[in-house]
This record gives sequence, C-alpha cells and structure tokens, in this order.
Amino acid sequence: MVVVAGSAATGAVVAVEPGRLGGGEPGKVAVLLALTTVSELGGLRLRHRGALESLSLYESMLVANTALLPAGPAMLVSLAGLLLAQALLRRAPVKVLFNAGMYGAALGPAVLLYHATAAAGAPLAPRSVVAMAFAVAVFALLNLLLISQLIATVEERSAGEVVSESSKTSTLTFLGNASVGLIGVTLWLRAPVVLPAVLLPVATLYLAYRSAARETEERDRFQNLYEIGQSLASSLDLDDVLPVVLPRIARLFGAAEARLLFASGVSRPFGAIQDAEGFRYGPASDADLEALRLLGDSMHPVLGIRDDAPAGWREVLAAPLVAQGRHHGVILLGNREERRPRLSRGSTRFTSRDRQLLSPLASGLAVSISNATRLAQIKEEKSKLEQILGHSSDGILLLDGKGRVRLWNQAMERITGVPAEEAVGLAYNEWLAGPDPGGNQVTLESVLAETGPDSPRASAEVRIHTSEGLERWLRCNHSLLFDGDAWTTDVVIVHDVTAIRQTERLKADFVATVSHELRTPITPIKGYVELLRIKGDKLAPEKRQEILRVMAERAEHMARLIEDLLLASRISSGRPGSTMPGLQMERLDLVRAARTAAADWLREPTRLTLELPDEPLEVDADPMRLGQVLANLLSNAHKYSPADELVVFRVEQDGGWARASVIDHGRGIPREELERIFDKFHRVDDPMTMTTGGTGLGLYIARELARAMGGEIEASSVLHQGSTFTLRLPLAAAAETAADHWPAPASA
Repeated sequence: MVVVAGSAATGAVVAVEPGRLGGGEPGKVAVLLALTTVSELGGLRLRHRGALESLSLYESMLVANTALLPAGPAMLVSLAGLLLAQALLRRAPVKVLFNAGMYGAALGPAVLLYHATAAAGAPLAPRSVVAMAFAVAVFALLNLLLISQLIATVEERSAGEVVSESSKTSTLTFLGNASVGLIGVTLWLRAPVVLPAVLLPVATLYLAYRSAARETEERDRFQNLYEIGQSLASSLDLDDVLPVVLPRIARLFGAAEARLLFASGVSRPFGAIQDAEGFRYGPASDADLEALRLLGDSMHPVLGIRDDAPAGWREVLAAPLVAQGRHHGVILLGNREERRPRLSRGSTRFTSRDRQLLSPLASGLAVSISNATRLAQIKEEKSKLEQILGHSSDGILLLDGKGRVRLWNQAMERITGVPAEEAVGLAYNEWLAGPDPGGNQVTLESVLAETGPDSPRASAEVRIHTSEGLERWLRCNHSLLFDGDAWTTDVVIVHDVTAIRQTERLKADFVATVSHELRTPITPIKGYVELLRIKGDKLAPEKRQEILRVMAERAEHMARLIEDLLLASRISSGRPGSTMPGLQMERLDLVRAARTAAADWLREPTRLTLELPDEPLEVDADPMRLGQVLANLLSNAHKYSPADELVVFRVEQDGGWARASVIDHGRGIPREELERIFDKFHRVDDPMTMTTGGTGLGLYIARELARAMGGEIEASSVLHQGSTFTLRLPLAAAAETAADHWPAPASA
C-alpha cells in the first residue's frame, strides 16, 4: 500500500508540473542527482530497539532539489538518487520499494505545497522560505507517521508510543537537514565558489546526529535491559522465559541470530535458537560449533569480527554462562556471512562495548538457568515424593513444631476417612489421640514425653474411630527432627494394625463363642441325665419323653455346630474353584424350597412376608444345602432387625437367573464391612457388647455353598435402614447354555 501511495503521489506531482528534466541545465541535474545519491550513502547508523535506522543528509538534498528544480524533476531526481544509493548498497528489493514508496508518499504533498505557495523563480524570497518551512514540516510529519506505523506493526506497539519516542530525533533531523539544504541553495545561487563551505554546518549536523544517535541507542539499550531483567524475574520456567528473552537479547545487540546452548555433555549441544525463522529448540549447527571453538575455555565474552570471525559467521559474540562456579552453557550472538559484498558496512558491527555489556547479561542468564535447573530438580523430587506418599500403603503425616498437621497422604485419608484438606492445619490430637490397648489415653505429648535429641524416635498404638464410625487400631511411629533441644518436625508413619488386632480378637472370640455354644446345650443335657439317673423310674412317662426330646434337640444343636465347623474346615482346605465334596445336585423348584425354608417362621404369628411367583423356578442345587443357605439368610434377617419390623422373603426371575432375596429393616451394615461379613468367624457386633449368638460361620458357609452350586450371594445395605441378601442361581432351563447367554455371577 505504501508503494502504491508513493507511486500515486509521484505521478500526481509529475502530472501537475512536469517541467523538463534537463531544463537546459543538464549539469545542474547531474550534480544534484550525484549529491542526492552520496547523501543517502553517507548516512549515520542508529541502532533503535535492535533494528538499524539511518540518519543522513538525504533530507537536505530534498530541500535543495525542491527549491532548485521544478516539481516534477524535483520528485524524479530525489527518488532516482534514493534508488541509485539503495542499489549500490545492495538492499533487498522489498526494502528498496518500500523506502521509495514511503519517501514518495511524504515528498509529493510537500513538493506540491511548496511550488503552489512559493514565489516563482525566487527560492530565496521570504515567501519561498516560509513555503519551504511548511513543506519541510509536512514532509517530516508524514514521514514520521509512516515510519512509526511500520515500527508499531512490527513490534506490536501503539503508533502513538512510537511517535512519542521518535519525535525528538525526527524533529532534530529535519530541522538540521532543512537548514543545511537552505544554506546550500543560498550558496548555489549567490556564491557557488564558496559552496564547499557548506561542509562546516554539515560537520556540525553530523556531530549533533551522532550525539542524538548515542542518546537514543543508550535509551533503547536501557529499555531492552529493563525488559530482559523483567522477563528473567517473572518466571523460573525456561520454557516461559527463553522465547521472550532471547529475541530481546538479539534485538539489544543488533544480532540477526542468537543461540543459548546448554552444557549437556554431548558432542553436539542442544539449546534455544532465535533466527529469521523465529524461536525454537534444536541442536547446534556446524557454524555454532566453530563459534564455540572461538570461545574455548575462556571465562569471559569473546568477540570475533572480520578475519577473526569463525567459519560461517561475519561477526559473532560468545560468552560462557557460569554461575556459582558451575558451567551452564554458552550464549552466541552474531550475523552470518553475506553472499554478496556491500559498499556499506551492512548490518550492525559488534564492538568492545557490546562485549562489555554481554558479560553481566550472561551472568544474569546463568543465574536464571541455575535457578530454573534447581526448581526443575525440586519439582522432580517433589513429584517423586508425592508419588511415594500417594502410593504408600502406610499412612504418612508431617507435624510442625506446634503439633499441627502439615502433610496428610492418601493412605491417611483411606485409614481415617478424613480428607487432607480437612486434616491439614489442625492438631495431631484432633485425629490420632485415643486409648491404647491397656485403656490409657494416648496423646502427642504423652508419646513424645521421653524423646530428645539423643532419642528422637517414639511409638504408640492407639484406637480411633473413622469418620464412618468404624474402629481402627493404629501403630504410630514418630521420628523427630530437632533444632537444639526443641523438635521442629515430626515424621509419623502410621500402620493400620486393625486386621492383626481383629485376628487376635477373632481367635479369642472363637474359642469363647464355641465354648459358649457347646456349653449351652451341654448344660441341660447334663442336668437331665443327672435327673434321669436319680429319678428316672419315678418320673411320669410324659415327663421322661419331654426330657428326652429336649436332650435330642440339644444334641442336634451340638451336631449342627460341629458340622458347621467341619464344613468350614473342608471349605478352607479346598482349592479355589474346586467342587465341594458331598453335594447332591438335583433339579428342584426354588419357589417350593423357599416355602419349605420359611415354614418354621410361619408356624406362629410372624413378621415374615412372602413374595413368591405362581410359576416354579427350576434350578440345579443340593436340596439340603439350598435349604441350609435360605435358612441362614432368614435367621440373620430376624436376628439383626427389631421384632416389630417386617422381613420380606422374595423369589423372582432375573433373566437367566433365579433370585431369592431376604430384605430386613434392621441396623444395617457399614460400607467397609459389607464384604468382610462373608469372612470366616467375622461378626459385625462388638464381642464385648454382643447381643446375638452364633459363631460367625453362617454367611461364610452360605456363600461358599452358593458358589459350589454355580450361584452367588450378594449383600447391599444402608446403615440404620436395613440390608438385603440375595441368593442367585442359574435357571435349570438355561444352565446348559449359560456360558453363551448369561454372564457368570460376580465374584466377591
């Protein structure tokens, strides 16, 4: 668009006042063209935010051309001189066209304004001088706006900000150039002999330009250094920092390419790269390796220019990244060799000042890399520690010096039912204080009472209750870290020894329970035997028959108890999945079996409700064992629910399965106990307050019998609302194809 605007402006000026290019004075045109070309070639380079700008006397020649030539020729000579200089400098065609378009767009209105308002043929007349002042102001303003918009677009900043920071230099440039141009015009018209005297203001202007250039360059360097420092301080993650910092460093030094190569210990280092393709990570190139050889073992920045530059580089700056005596890598800044030589010095040349500036910057980068490396190591170690803590089967918690929880791992959440966010910050005694096996109250203070710097370990066993009310026995092993005589950190390893305690209790309870269950029938048997021995002949026949009936019932009870113990022993000693010995499988009706099992509960007014289908449900099962399983489920439902609550006995078909469910509205079973109730000898009741009798073998035997008959027993419960126990058996009609049509019952 700039090229189009410049072409349009040039065409408009030539169309309005074409004039004659020679105008009868071809020598004047040739001299002005040559001076215009030389003024562009002899510009002063200015580094601005990493890019190169040029301060030249070209604008002076624009004033001279506008004053001494008609409008059309003035435009053509000015643009021709610019294009000729750009060609001699071997600038990129795109840049040449852009510069020509930009100057054409700004110069066209200025030339038209001057020739429309100036006194004809009198460039030194007051009217012409005022017209030139306005023309120069228009040109300067348009040129500033066009350049600022370009910089703002490239650097993604607002045009107003760029205009603000460039206005001082632009104003100085155009005022100086306009003055030199007017002086040159005056001498050309009045005293051509002393025209070389114009070199004095040119030299003064050059010195002023150089001072402004240095001021601007230092301001830009400071701004770049500030932005780099801000970026380094903003994050310790190199993946966030390097894509921002490395381009800014390249811009600070005017380098086309920048490398930050890490000390990896391999033959070809790897690192961050900033070049014409943008930012990326990749291996070092052959030219990079040559630059590393230039640096060698030096601990200070090294500059290679001209003949000293390594192969592949026209100039290069290399500096080691060393922090706290450790080598972290190398930073390389440079410009590649050009294929075609230029008349000018081309892009920026590094100087000793650049080397001095790079030294503290490299130190700052090294510190950032060192900190980032340490942070990455800390994160890695933290991640490993979290994985260890998260996958540990033992509970782990950390306490500060005041006994408050600072860490609470997942195992502690599982053991206690207390989430970490609730536990952290509260005192140890809130969660892990309680009685020991001897009944003594255990607190953190009592456990650590005998510890000290010479004996920093302690252990205690404590009973707690989980958030669901379940009892847990925990062995807490404390390891203290001391600062002087006061401990600052307590690492507590918590082992859940509930199973061990329960096993010990089960052993004792089993002996006590079996002894009680055996003693209960033996006591009346002994009493009746003694009664028959003493008064047997004197007792009425009816009385003797009653005594014998009771003795037979008690003996039958003992026989069933012993049978349960023997059956449990046989089940335990068998291999998983093996056929249980003694089963007599027959095809029978589950509905009829349910009625038979419920008959004993229906003899008297009862709370049992039957929900049975009208059609039979045939299954393959052992009649005696099936009756034993159903009787056990009914017995448990009556035993563990209030006497005034209904018990529902429901039989139904579920796909290829027959289901017999016993539903009670009793105390319910805690969620964590649902599977354990099928364990051998397990009782949900506390044995110290046990209100129901039994050995804890009933459900264990019932499930094993159900599985032996190809079925399963499942339990579901809601605490304080009731439980449902369901026996599932495959229907006999589908038994032969069960594997093809129905999934096997879920295993516990």
